[in-house]
Amino acid sequence: MPESSLTILYGIIFVVMIFVITVHLTMLDFNSVYAQKESEKVIKKANIDEKDKLVVESKINLQNISKTGMIKVIGVINGEEFVKDIPLDKVKDSTKKLKVKFEMNKDNEINSAHKPDEFFVCAYHVTNPNNNNNSKLESKSFQNQMDDVSIIEYFDCNEGDIQSTTKPNEANLFKSKSQVYNKTAYYYNMYSKDQVTYFATIDEADDTTPKSATTINSLFTSNVKQDNNKKAINTKDDNIDKPVKVKIIAPLEDKKNAKKIKIVAMLKGEIKSEIVDVQKEFDKIGGYTIERTFAFDRNTDMGPIQVGDRFHACVIGKELYPPEGSECEKRLIKNLEKTNSLAAR
Repeated sequence: MPESSLTILYGIIFVVMIFVITVHLTMLDFNSVYAQKESEKVIKKANIDEKDKLVVESKINLQNISKTGMIKVIGVINGEEFVKDIPLDKVKDSTKKLKVKFEMNKDNEINSAHKPDEFFVCAYHVTNPNNNNNSKLESKSFQNQMDDVSIIEYFDCNEGDIQSTTKPNEANLFKSKSQVYNKTAYYYNMYSKDQVTYFATIDEADDTTPKSATTINSLFTSNVKQDNNKKAINTKDDNIDKPVKVKIIAPLEDKKNAKKIKIVAMLKGEIKSEIVDVQKEFDKIGGYTIERTFAFDRNTDMGPIQVGDRFHACVIGKELYPPEGSECEKRLIKNLEKTNSLAAR
């Protein structure tokens, strides 16, 4: 074969080799880009999942809370109910704050979260003191003994609006300036039939003298208080086993086309709810104001429900927006024998 032909053949072979190598490298690069895009899709998918979540962060201040018992956190957010018990015996004494994160879907069968939908979160410090420990009572001052037999657990509630559907919403609790517990304690002390007011004949000097545990226990067992005429009135609570009723009222005259709502009530850490077919209810009652009565067991894991205890209620539904797909209200229990009413819209 002539030398010129060999040169041409070698040239063709070289070009073919270059072409093959180039195609191979291109395919490798394409596969690499493709894999990167797939990875990006996974990341985007993860981001989409996160964006589908409505987040509420409850920051609980522990600076003035003893690390005993537990913190019970209750929330109703976007029609979903949450209860979380946090034991405090495993929390370091140096811990000043707890953060409890609630995550739920922005869209569910009841509501699609919008600003400014309402929600509430409450936290109860459940200490469960042993009030029958006589030796413990004997070693304390009279005022501290009174504090020990208190049946109102320290608590705080935060009722707020959804500020963002893409970023966490904050609900701070146990703030030093919060008056939630104080209002309950004040009402209980002023109006509860179960409180004990000591006889006016007890000398003021006796108030600084430690009382025996037997005396303290007998005072609370007798459940006697003194009226302005210094007559002993027996106020024994015969209704301790009867439920406490709350009626939630939802006026819907402005939302006559609503199809489904959820009515939720919370009292002393217990939640009750019902989903209502609105149109069937309208036909049944012949009007546009829906009412639901919930009966709560008087005895709870935080002690008996008492006058002054705070209860919350929410009415939630997609057709209630605007202005709000979830509307919440609160009120104090003012009667243990009669139904306590609250309009939540």
